[in-house]
Amino acid sequence: MAISFRFLQHASKALALGGAGLGAGAIYRFQQVEREQFDLPRDELWSFKTKEPSSSDKKKVIVIGGGVVGITAAYKLALKGHSVALLEPRGEPGKECSACAAGGMQRSNPVVDRDSWVAVTKSFLSFARLLFGDAEKPYRFFHIDWLSTVTDPFFLRWSATFTNVSLFPCSEQQRLQKEMLSFTKYAVQDMVDMMQNESDPMAKKSGYNPSGSLSLSYDSPRDEDPNAAKAKAENPTRGNTLEPSKQLDGTNISLQEPSVLHQKRQPSTAKFEYESCAASSERFTEELAERCAKNPKLDVTFFYNTRVKGVSTGPSGGRKCTVTQLHTNRGVIVVPEGAQVLVAVGAWTPHVMALMDLYAPVYPLKGYAMSVSAKKVLSSKALEPRDLPTRIVCDKYMYTSRLGDEIRITSIGEFSGWSTRPTPDVEKEFRREAIRQFPQLESYIKEAKVKCGHRPYVSDGILLLGRIDTFDNLLISCGPGSNGWKLAMGSGDIAERLVSGKTEDEISDELGFDVHSFSPAGRVIPSPIFTKICRARWGVEQAGEKDAISGDSS
Repeated sequence: MAISFRFLQHASKALALGGAGLGAGAIYRFQQVEREQFDLPRDELWSFKTKEPSSSDKKKVIVIGGGVVGITAAYKLALKGHSVALLEPRGEPGKECSACAAGGMQRSNPVVDRDSWVAVTKSFLSFARLLFGDAEKPYRFFHIDWLSTVTDPFFLRWSATFTNVSLFPCSEQQRLQKEMLSFTKYAVQDMVDMMQNESDPMAKKSGYNPSGSLSLSYDSPRDEDPNAAKAKAENPTRGNTLEPSKQLDGTNISLQEPSVLHQKRQPSTAKFEYESCAASSERFTEELAERCAKNPKLDVTFFYNTRVKGVSTGPSGGRKCTVTQLHTNRGVIVVPEGAQVLVAVGAWTPHVMALMDLYAPVYPLKGYAMSVSAKKVLSSKALEPRDLPTRIVCDKYMYTSRLGDEIRITSIGEFSGWSTRPTPDVEKEFRREAIRQFPQLESYIKEAKVKCGHRPYVSDGILLLGRIDTFDNLLISCGPGSNGWKLAMGSGDIAERLVSGKTEDEISDELGFDVHSFSPAGRVIPSPIFTKICRARWGVEQAGEKDAISGDSS
């Protein structure tokens, strides 16, 4: 008994010393982070002083982030006469997540629920595959870097919320998903209208493809529940989607998409969403940025290679704060009275919000992408046009889009912190599965460059869009995860209406869905101690990480 007591005493002391050591290390690292911020250039980089809006109802807006969401918001704001300054850490727009998006524009939303949680868990935990079934999985579509994640307090908090929402959804969750779907329909239609405008070259520039989506299944009919098979045949369009579809089987699949004939294992059934569209998020972003830069009627000033590394705030009316200065690697940007700040940095949202002591429930889900040139393939004369995918062709794990000359192949979800470098083992697995889907492109897939982008995964699966209720001049547009790019026109439109002075009630009445559903109120919250701990942890990670922080969205 005495030995046990003595052991507990020593163990308690060891834990106390270890905790003290970790605490001291965190404090030291945070002091280094603060010192780095103090050492930033103090000269004023730019201000709105010489760029007064044309009338009193026009606002000055600083958009942080030059991905598809940030660029589209700037475009929408400038169309209404607002004066915009856009800050982007990279040298060009849309070069992170926007450059890796699959391009799908379906009127549908993935949902955070028990099924999605189980699917994710089974993919990277072998014992979970035994527990929930599917012990043999030839392809792990989801990966996790345990060292990068479980040592990050931010991930632990985010994953706890994700698990709670997935397994124990609140009564409001279904309503919120319904509002998200209505918003998605509106946002996609706004984008399609631009693509279908014959006087607008955007469709050609972005590789717009309205040929539909073919979702393949390799399940044996005898393994499927007869009632489920009958329900699928009678109503293939189910779940959180508004896309009409029909069920195909046997030779009807290859008649619709001849490129699948090359697959070693032929699909047994397929869902054909015949109204689905796709386009290149990267090229769409580049084209809008060019329009903002070249059109003299659009007042947008771009600051590339400009990273926000500190934020000064001050008191405002009542209990609210106001953003007064943005400290960047190139100098200070003063936020004048009445100006608005829109944070549209995708998966990097937690980093920017933490500079204001705000917790934002967004974690990066790293996606992998590669591109193959159809023109290059056909020039070899070894394959014919019918051998190449002509539309969106996808299955459980791979998502391939035909975007003009480009064949975009995407897959993989990976939790591994904020690094955008491909993980070698994951990249190898990704290439192998791409060859499985399109073996006729094997030589091109082997030589294609793989790049990664961060999908901004919101823990509850609901878009973050609106005003931060603890600030009087701060807005956010982020998420919800794997379909942010197709929402960009819609989210930019709502951001513009909010900046122009309309209330969420007024916008909801005008657009026909509840804009309050996407509000960051109660989700993006003050958390000064926790964000300081996270910044110290991220500072350790970034000390050895050379990736540039890109303001981008999926």
